[in-house]
Amino acid sequence: MQPNQTWHWITSIGSLWGHGLPEQPSDQPLSDAWLLVGEGQIKGVGTWVEGAQPVLVSAVPELDSQWIDWRQAMVDHQLQQTDLGGRSVMPSFCDPHTHLVWAGDRSSELVARLGGATYAQIAEAGGGILSTVAKVRTLPEEALLEESEGRLLRLMKQGVACLEIKSGYGLSLEAEAKCLRVARQLALRNGIRVVTTFLGLHALPTEYRHQKKEYVQTVVQDWLPRLYDQGLVDAVDIFCEQGYFGVDDLETLALAADRLGLPVKAHVNQFHSIGGVEMACRLGLASMDHLETMGDQDWAFLGPRAPVAVGLPLCSLYLDLPYAPLGAMLARGQRVALGSDLNPGSAPSGNPWLNWCLGVLRCGLSPLQGLEAMTSQAAFAMGLEAHCGRLQAGLDAHFLVLPPSWNPAMVVGGMGSVAAEEIWFAGHRFFTY
Repeated sequence: MQPNQTWHWITSIGSLWGHGLPEQPSDQPLSDAWLLVGEGQIKGVGTWVEGAQPVLVSAVPELDSQWIDWRQAMVDHQLQQTDLGGRSVMPSFCDPHTHLVWAGDRSSELVARLGGATYAQIAEAGGGILSTVAKVRTLPEEALLEESEGRLLRLMKQGVACLEIKSGYGLSLEAEAKCLRVARQLALRNGIRVVTTFLGLHALPTEYRHQKKEYVQTVVQDWLPRLYDQGLVDAVDIFCEQGYFGVDDLETLALAADRLGLPVKAHVNQFHSIGGVEMACRLGLASMDHLETMGDQDWAFLGPRAPVAVGLPLCSLYLDLPYAPLGAMLARGQRVALGSDLNPGSAPSGNPWLNWCLGVLRCGLSPLQGLEAMTSQAAFAMGLEAHCGRLQAGLDAHFLVLPPSWNPAMVVGGMGSVAAEEIWFAGHRFFTY
């Protein structure tokens, strides 16, 4: 095998975090470590031994079989090399719950909430989801792409390397397709992985205000298959909540998605416990998201085989809601992840560092559990565990460079302050603070 000049050797890593398998996350970093990256992928992970000899910890098959040749190539300086001088490295963030594609601004709703208005009252007065829907429907696709890309770039500069983007702000076939096309374009233009999720059952559009049953059937039987045929849908979702859609609608959607081989997610227990957790577990969904309001009956369904529980503490902070009790769920063997819920009305910040901090201070996670919830477990919630979320051979080469002696508790100690000094995507330096 001839050395490839596009390959890069990242050396002198003081502490390498997030190198374990998602089923058995490591609570200790690799010390004095290195990464070999090429073609956008991690090709090898290793450490040093006495005498400065590299030791291979994990490698892609083609590297493992010819490791002696590659070690000689390193000695001969035939690979580009970056010495990190003892700094720490962790995987880039994965965000399994965003509504990133939208138009307009809803900051005026914050003023209404500060005056005592509830989420439901704001929606009844013409605000909320439907106010964003009106703006999305009228905005040209190119303008929607430009506006949404600005938000994506801010996330990337904070260390987010893969994410889910939901539709749900179109609520017509044409506008939902527009949102999903924009999400696809964002991935292509910026070279990161984006899972596109069809959230047609987000709210009732005004033209179906008194025809919920008809709307559900239209979304499930007409829109979903057509959008799927256009190659725009990776997963489906529903806002299962009092006043929006019920557990029977969740079951209807899940059965239709199953026929297409699509994973199903669900917003459940944000404001009320109406049986969403039980239905999500019975149907074997990919994830159940929010979980701020847990009834006594919900806990019986949690455990290792339940869907991933995705907590959204930035939403709780902004709406002054309870926080999802993720630590208690984790103690029951439940998989847990953290998402931002980035959206214009209830979580307008996607800041992963603040999200991590809140996951620890308010959701009951340890700092290391917070790291796993925002990397390996978040990737698992999106079905991307074979690509993202860990620093392991064969996965995407996305990682953050942090100060020497850094550890996860420093994120909480800094109240969510950005700690990364450099951000690397696909094995190349993307941003330096």
